[in-house]
Amino acid sequence: MSKLLKLTSIACLTSTLAGVSYLYMVDRNGYHYQNATWKRMSDHVQGILDRKDDLVVHQRGQNAQEVVIRPLGETLKDMWNAQIRSAVDWTYSWGK
Repeated sequence: MSKLLKLTSIACLTSTLAGVSYLYMVDRNGYHYQNATWKRMSDHVQGILDRKDDLVVHQRGQNAQEVVIRPLGETLKDMWNAQIRSAVDWTYSWGK
């Protein structure tokens, strides 16, 4: 009975997975697969790496500025250093 139950559960799981995969990738010409956000992003990144696509730069207004994105670790380190400096300044202000 145990082997029959295991076989049945594996068969049900496999058929369900196959059915979902079919409906997702094959049915309606792969509509859901082709229009998935992660698929479009992956295709765009692959196009950039293959130099087939260009990066889109949006300019807003007359005075467009360059934005520098820093890692979170660097930002937290700068915040920590600022807090340490202010604490040291406060401590030394007692001696003045």
